[in-house]
Amino acid sequence: MFPDIDDQIAALKSDFPSFEVMQREGPSAIWRGTLKPLMRTYTVAISYRVPTVLERIDLLSMQPRVRVLNPRLAPRRGDPEGDLPHVYRVEGEPVPILCLFDPDTTEWTPADLLSRTTVPYTSDWLACYEGWRATGTWTGGGRHPQQLPTGAPR
Repeated sequence: MFPDIDDQIAALKSDFPSFEVMQREGPSAIWRGTLKPLMRTYTVAISYRVPTVLERIDLLSMQPRVRVLNPRLAPRRGDPEGDLPHVYRVEGEPVPILCLFDPDTTEWTPADLLSRTTVPYTSDWLACYEGWRATGTWTGGGRHPQQLPTGAPR
């Protein structure tokens, strides 16, 4: 059984008090909070829907969606890593979703608490981003599919 949305909300409130629930609907929630991995403070939003037991579990479509709201992520045009590495672009949405987990390695599953995986991974991603902006080298490793599956819940 997966932690339900109340479990996720309680764990995030306990482990990261700066994160607040901005919206809650059934098994879904959106949090907003701040992280300061190295030099800058970032405001991020995390959206997540707990899957039902009857759903086919596709880790890529089920994983939490994290967006950096402020300051906006800055691309490096012509960079070998790409203009902005390790993000998913969603058509019609100006703010990309961070690529935090490799769905083929089960780094994250719906059995995990967001406060123990998603938030620390987001802080690590932001530290790698700051380094990449300064040096042009992405130190976070990883790989990801080119896009999120269409029809993914959220």
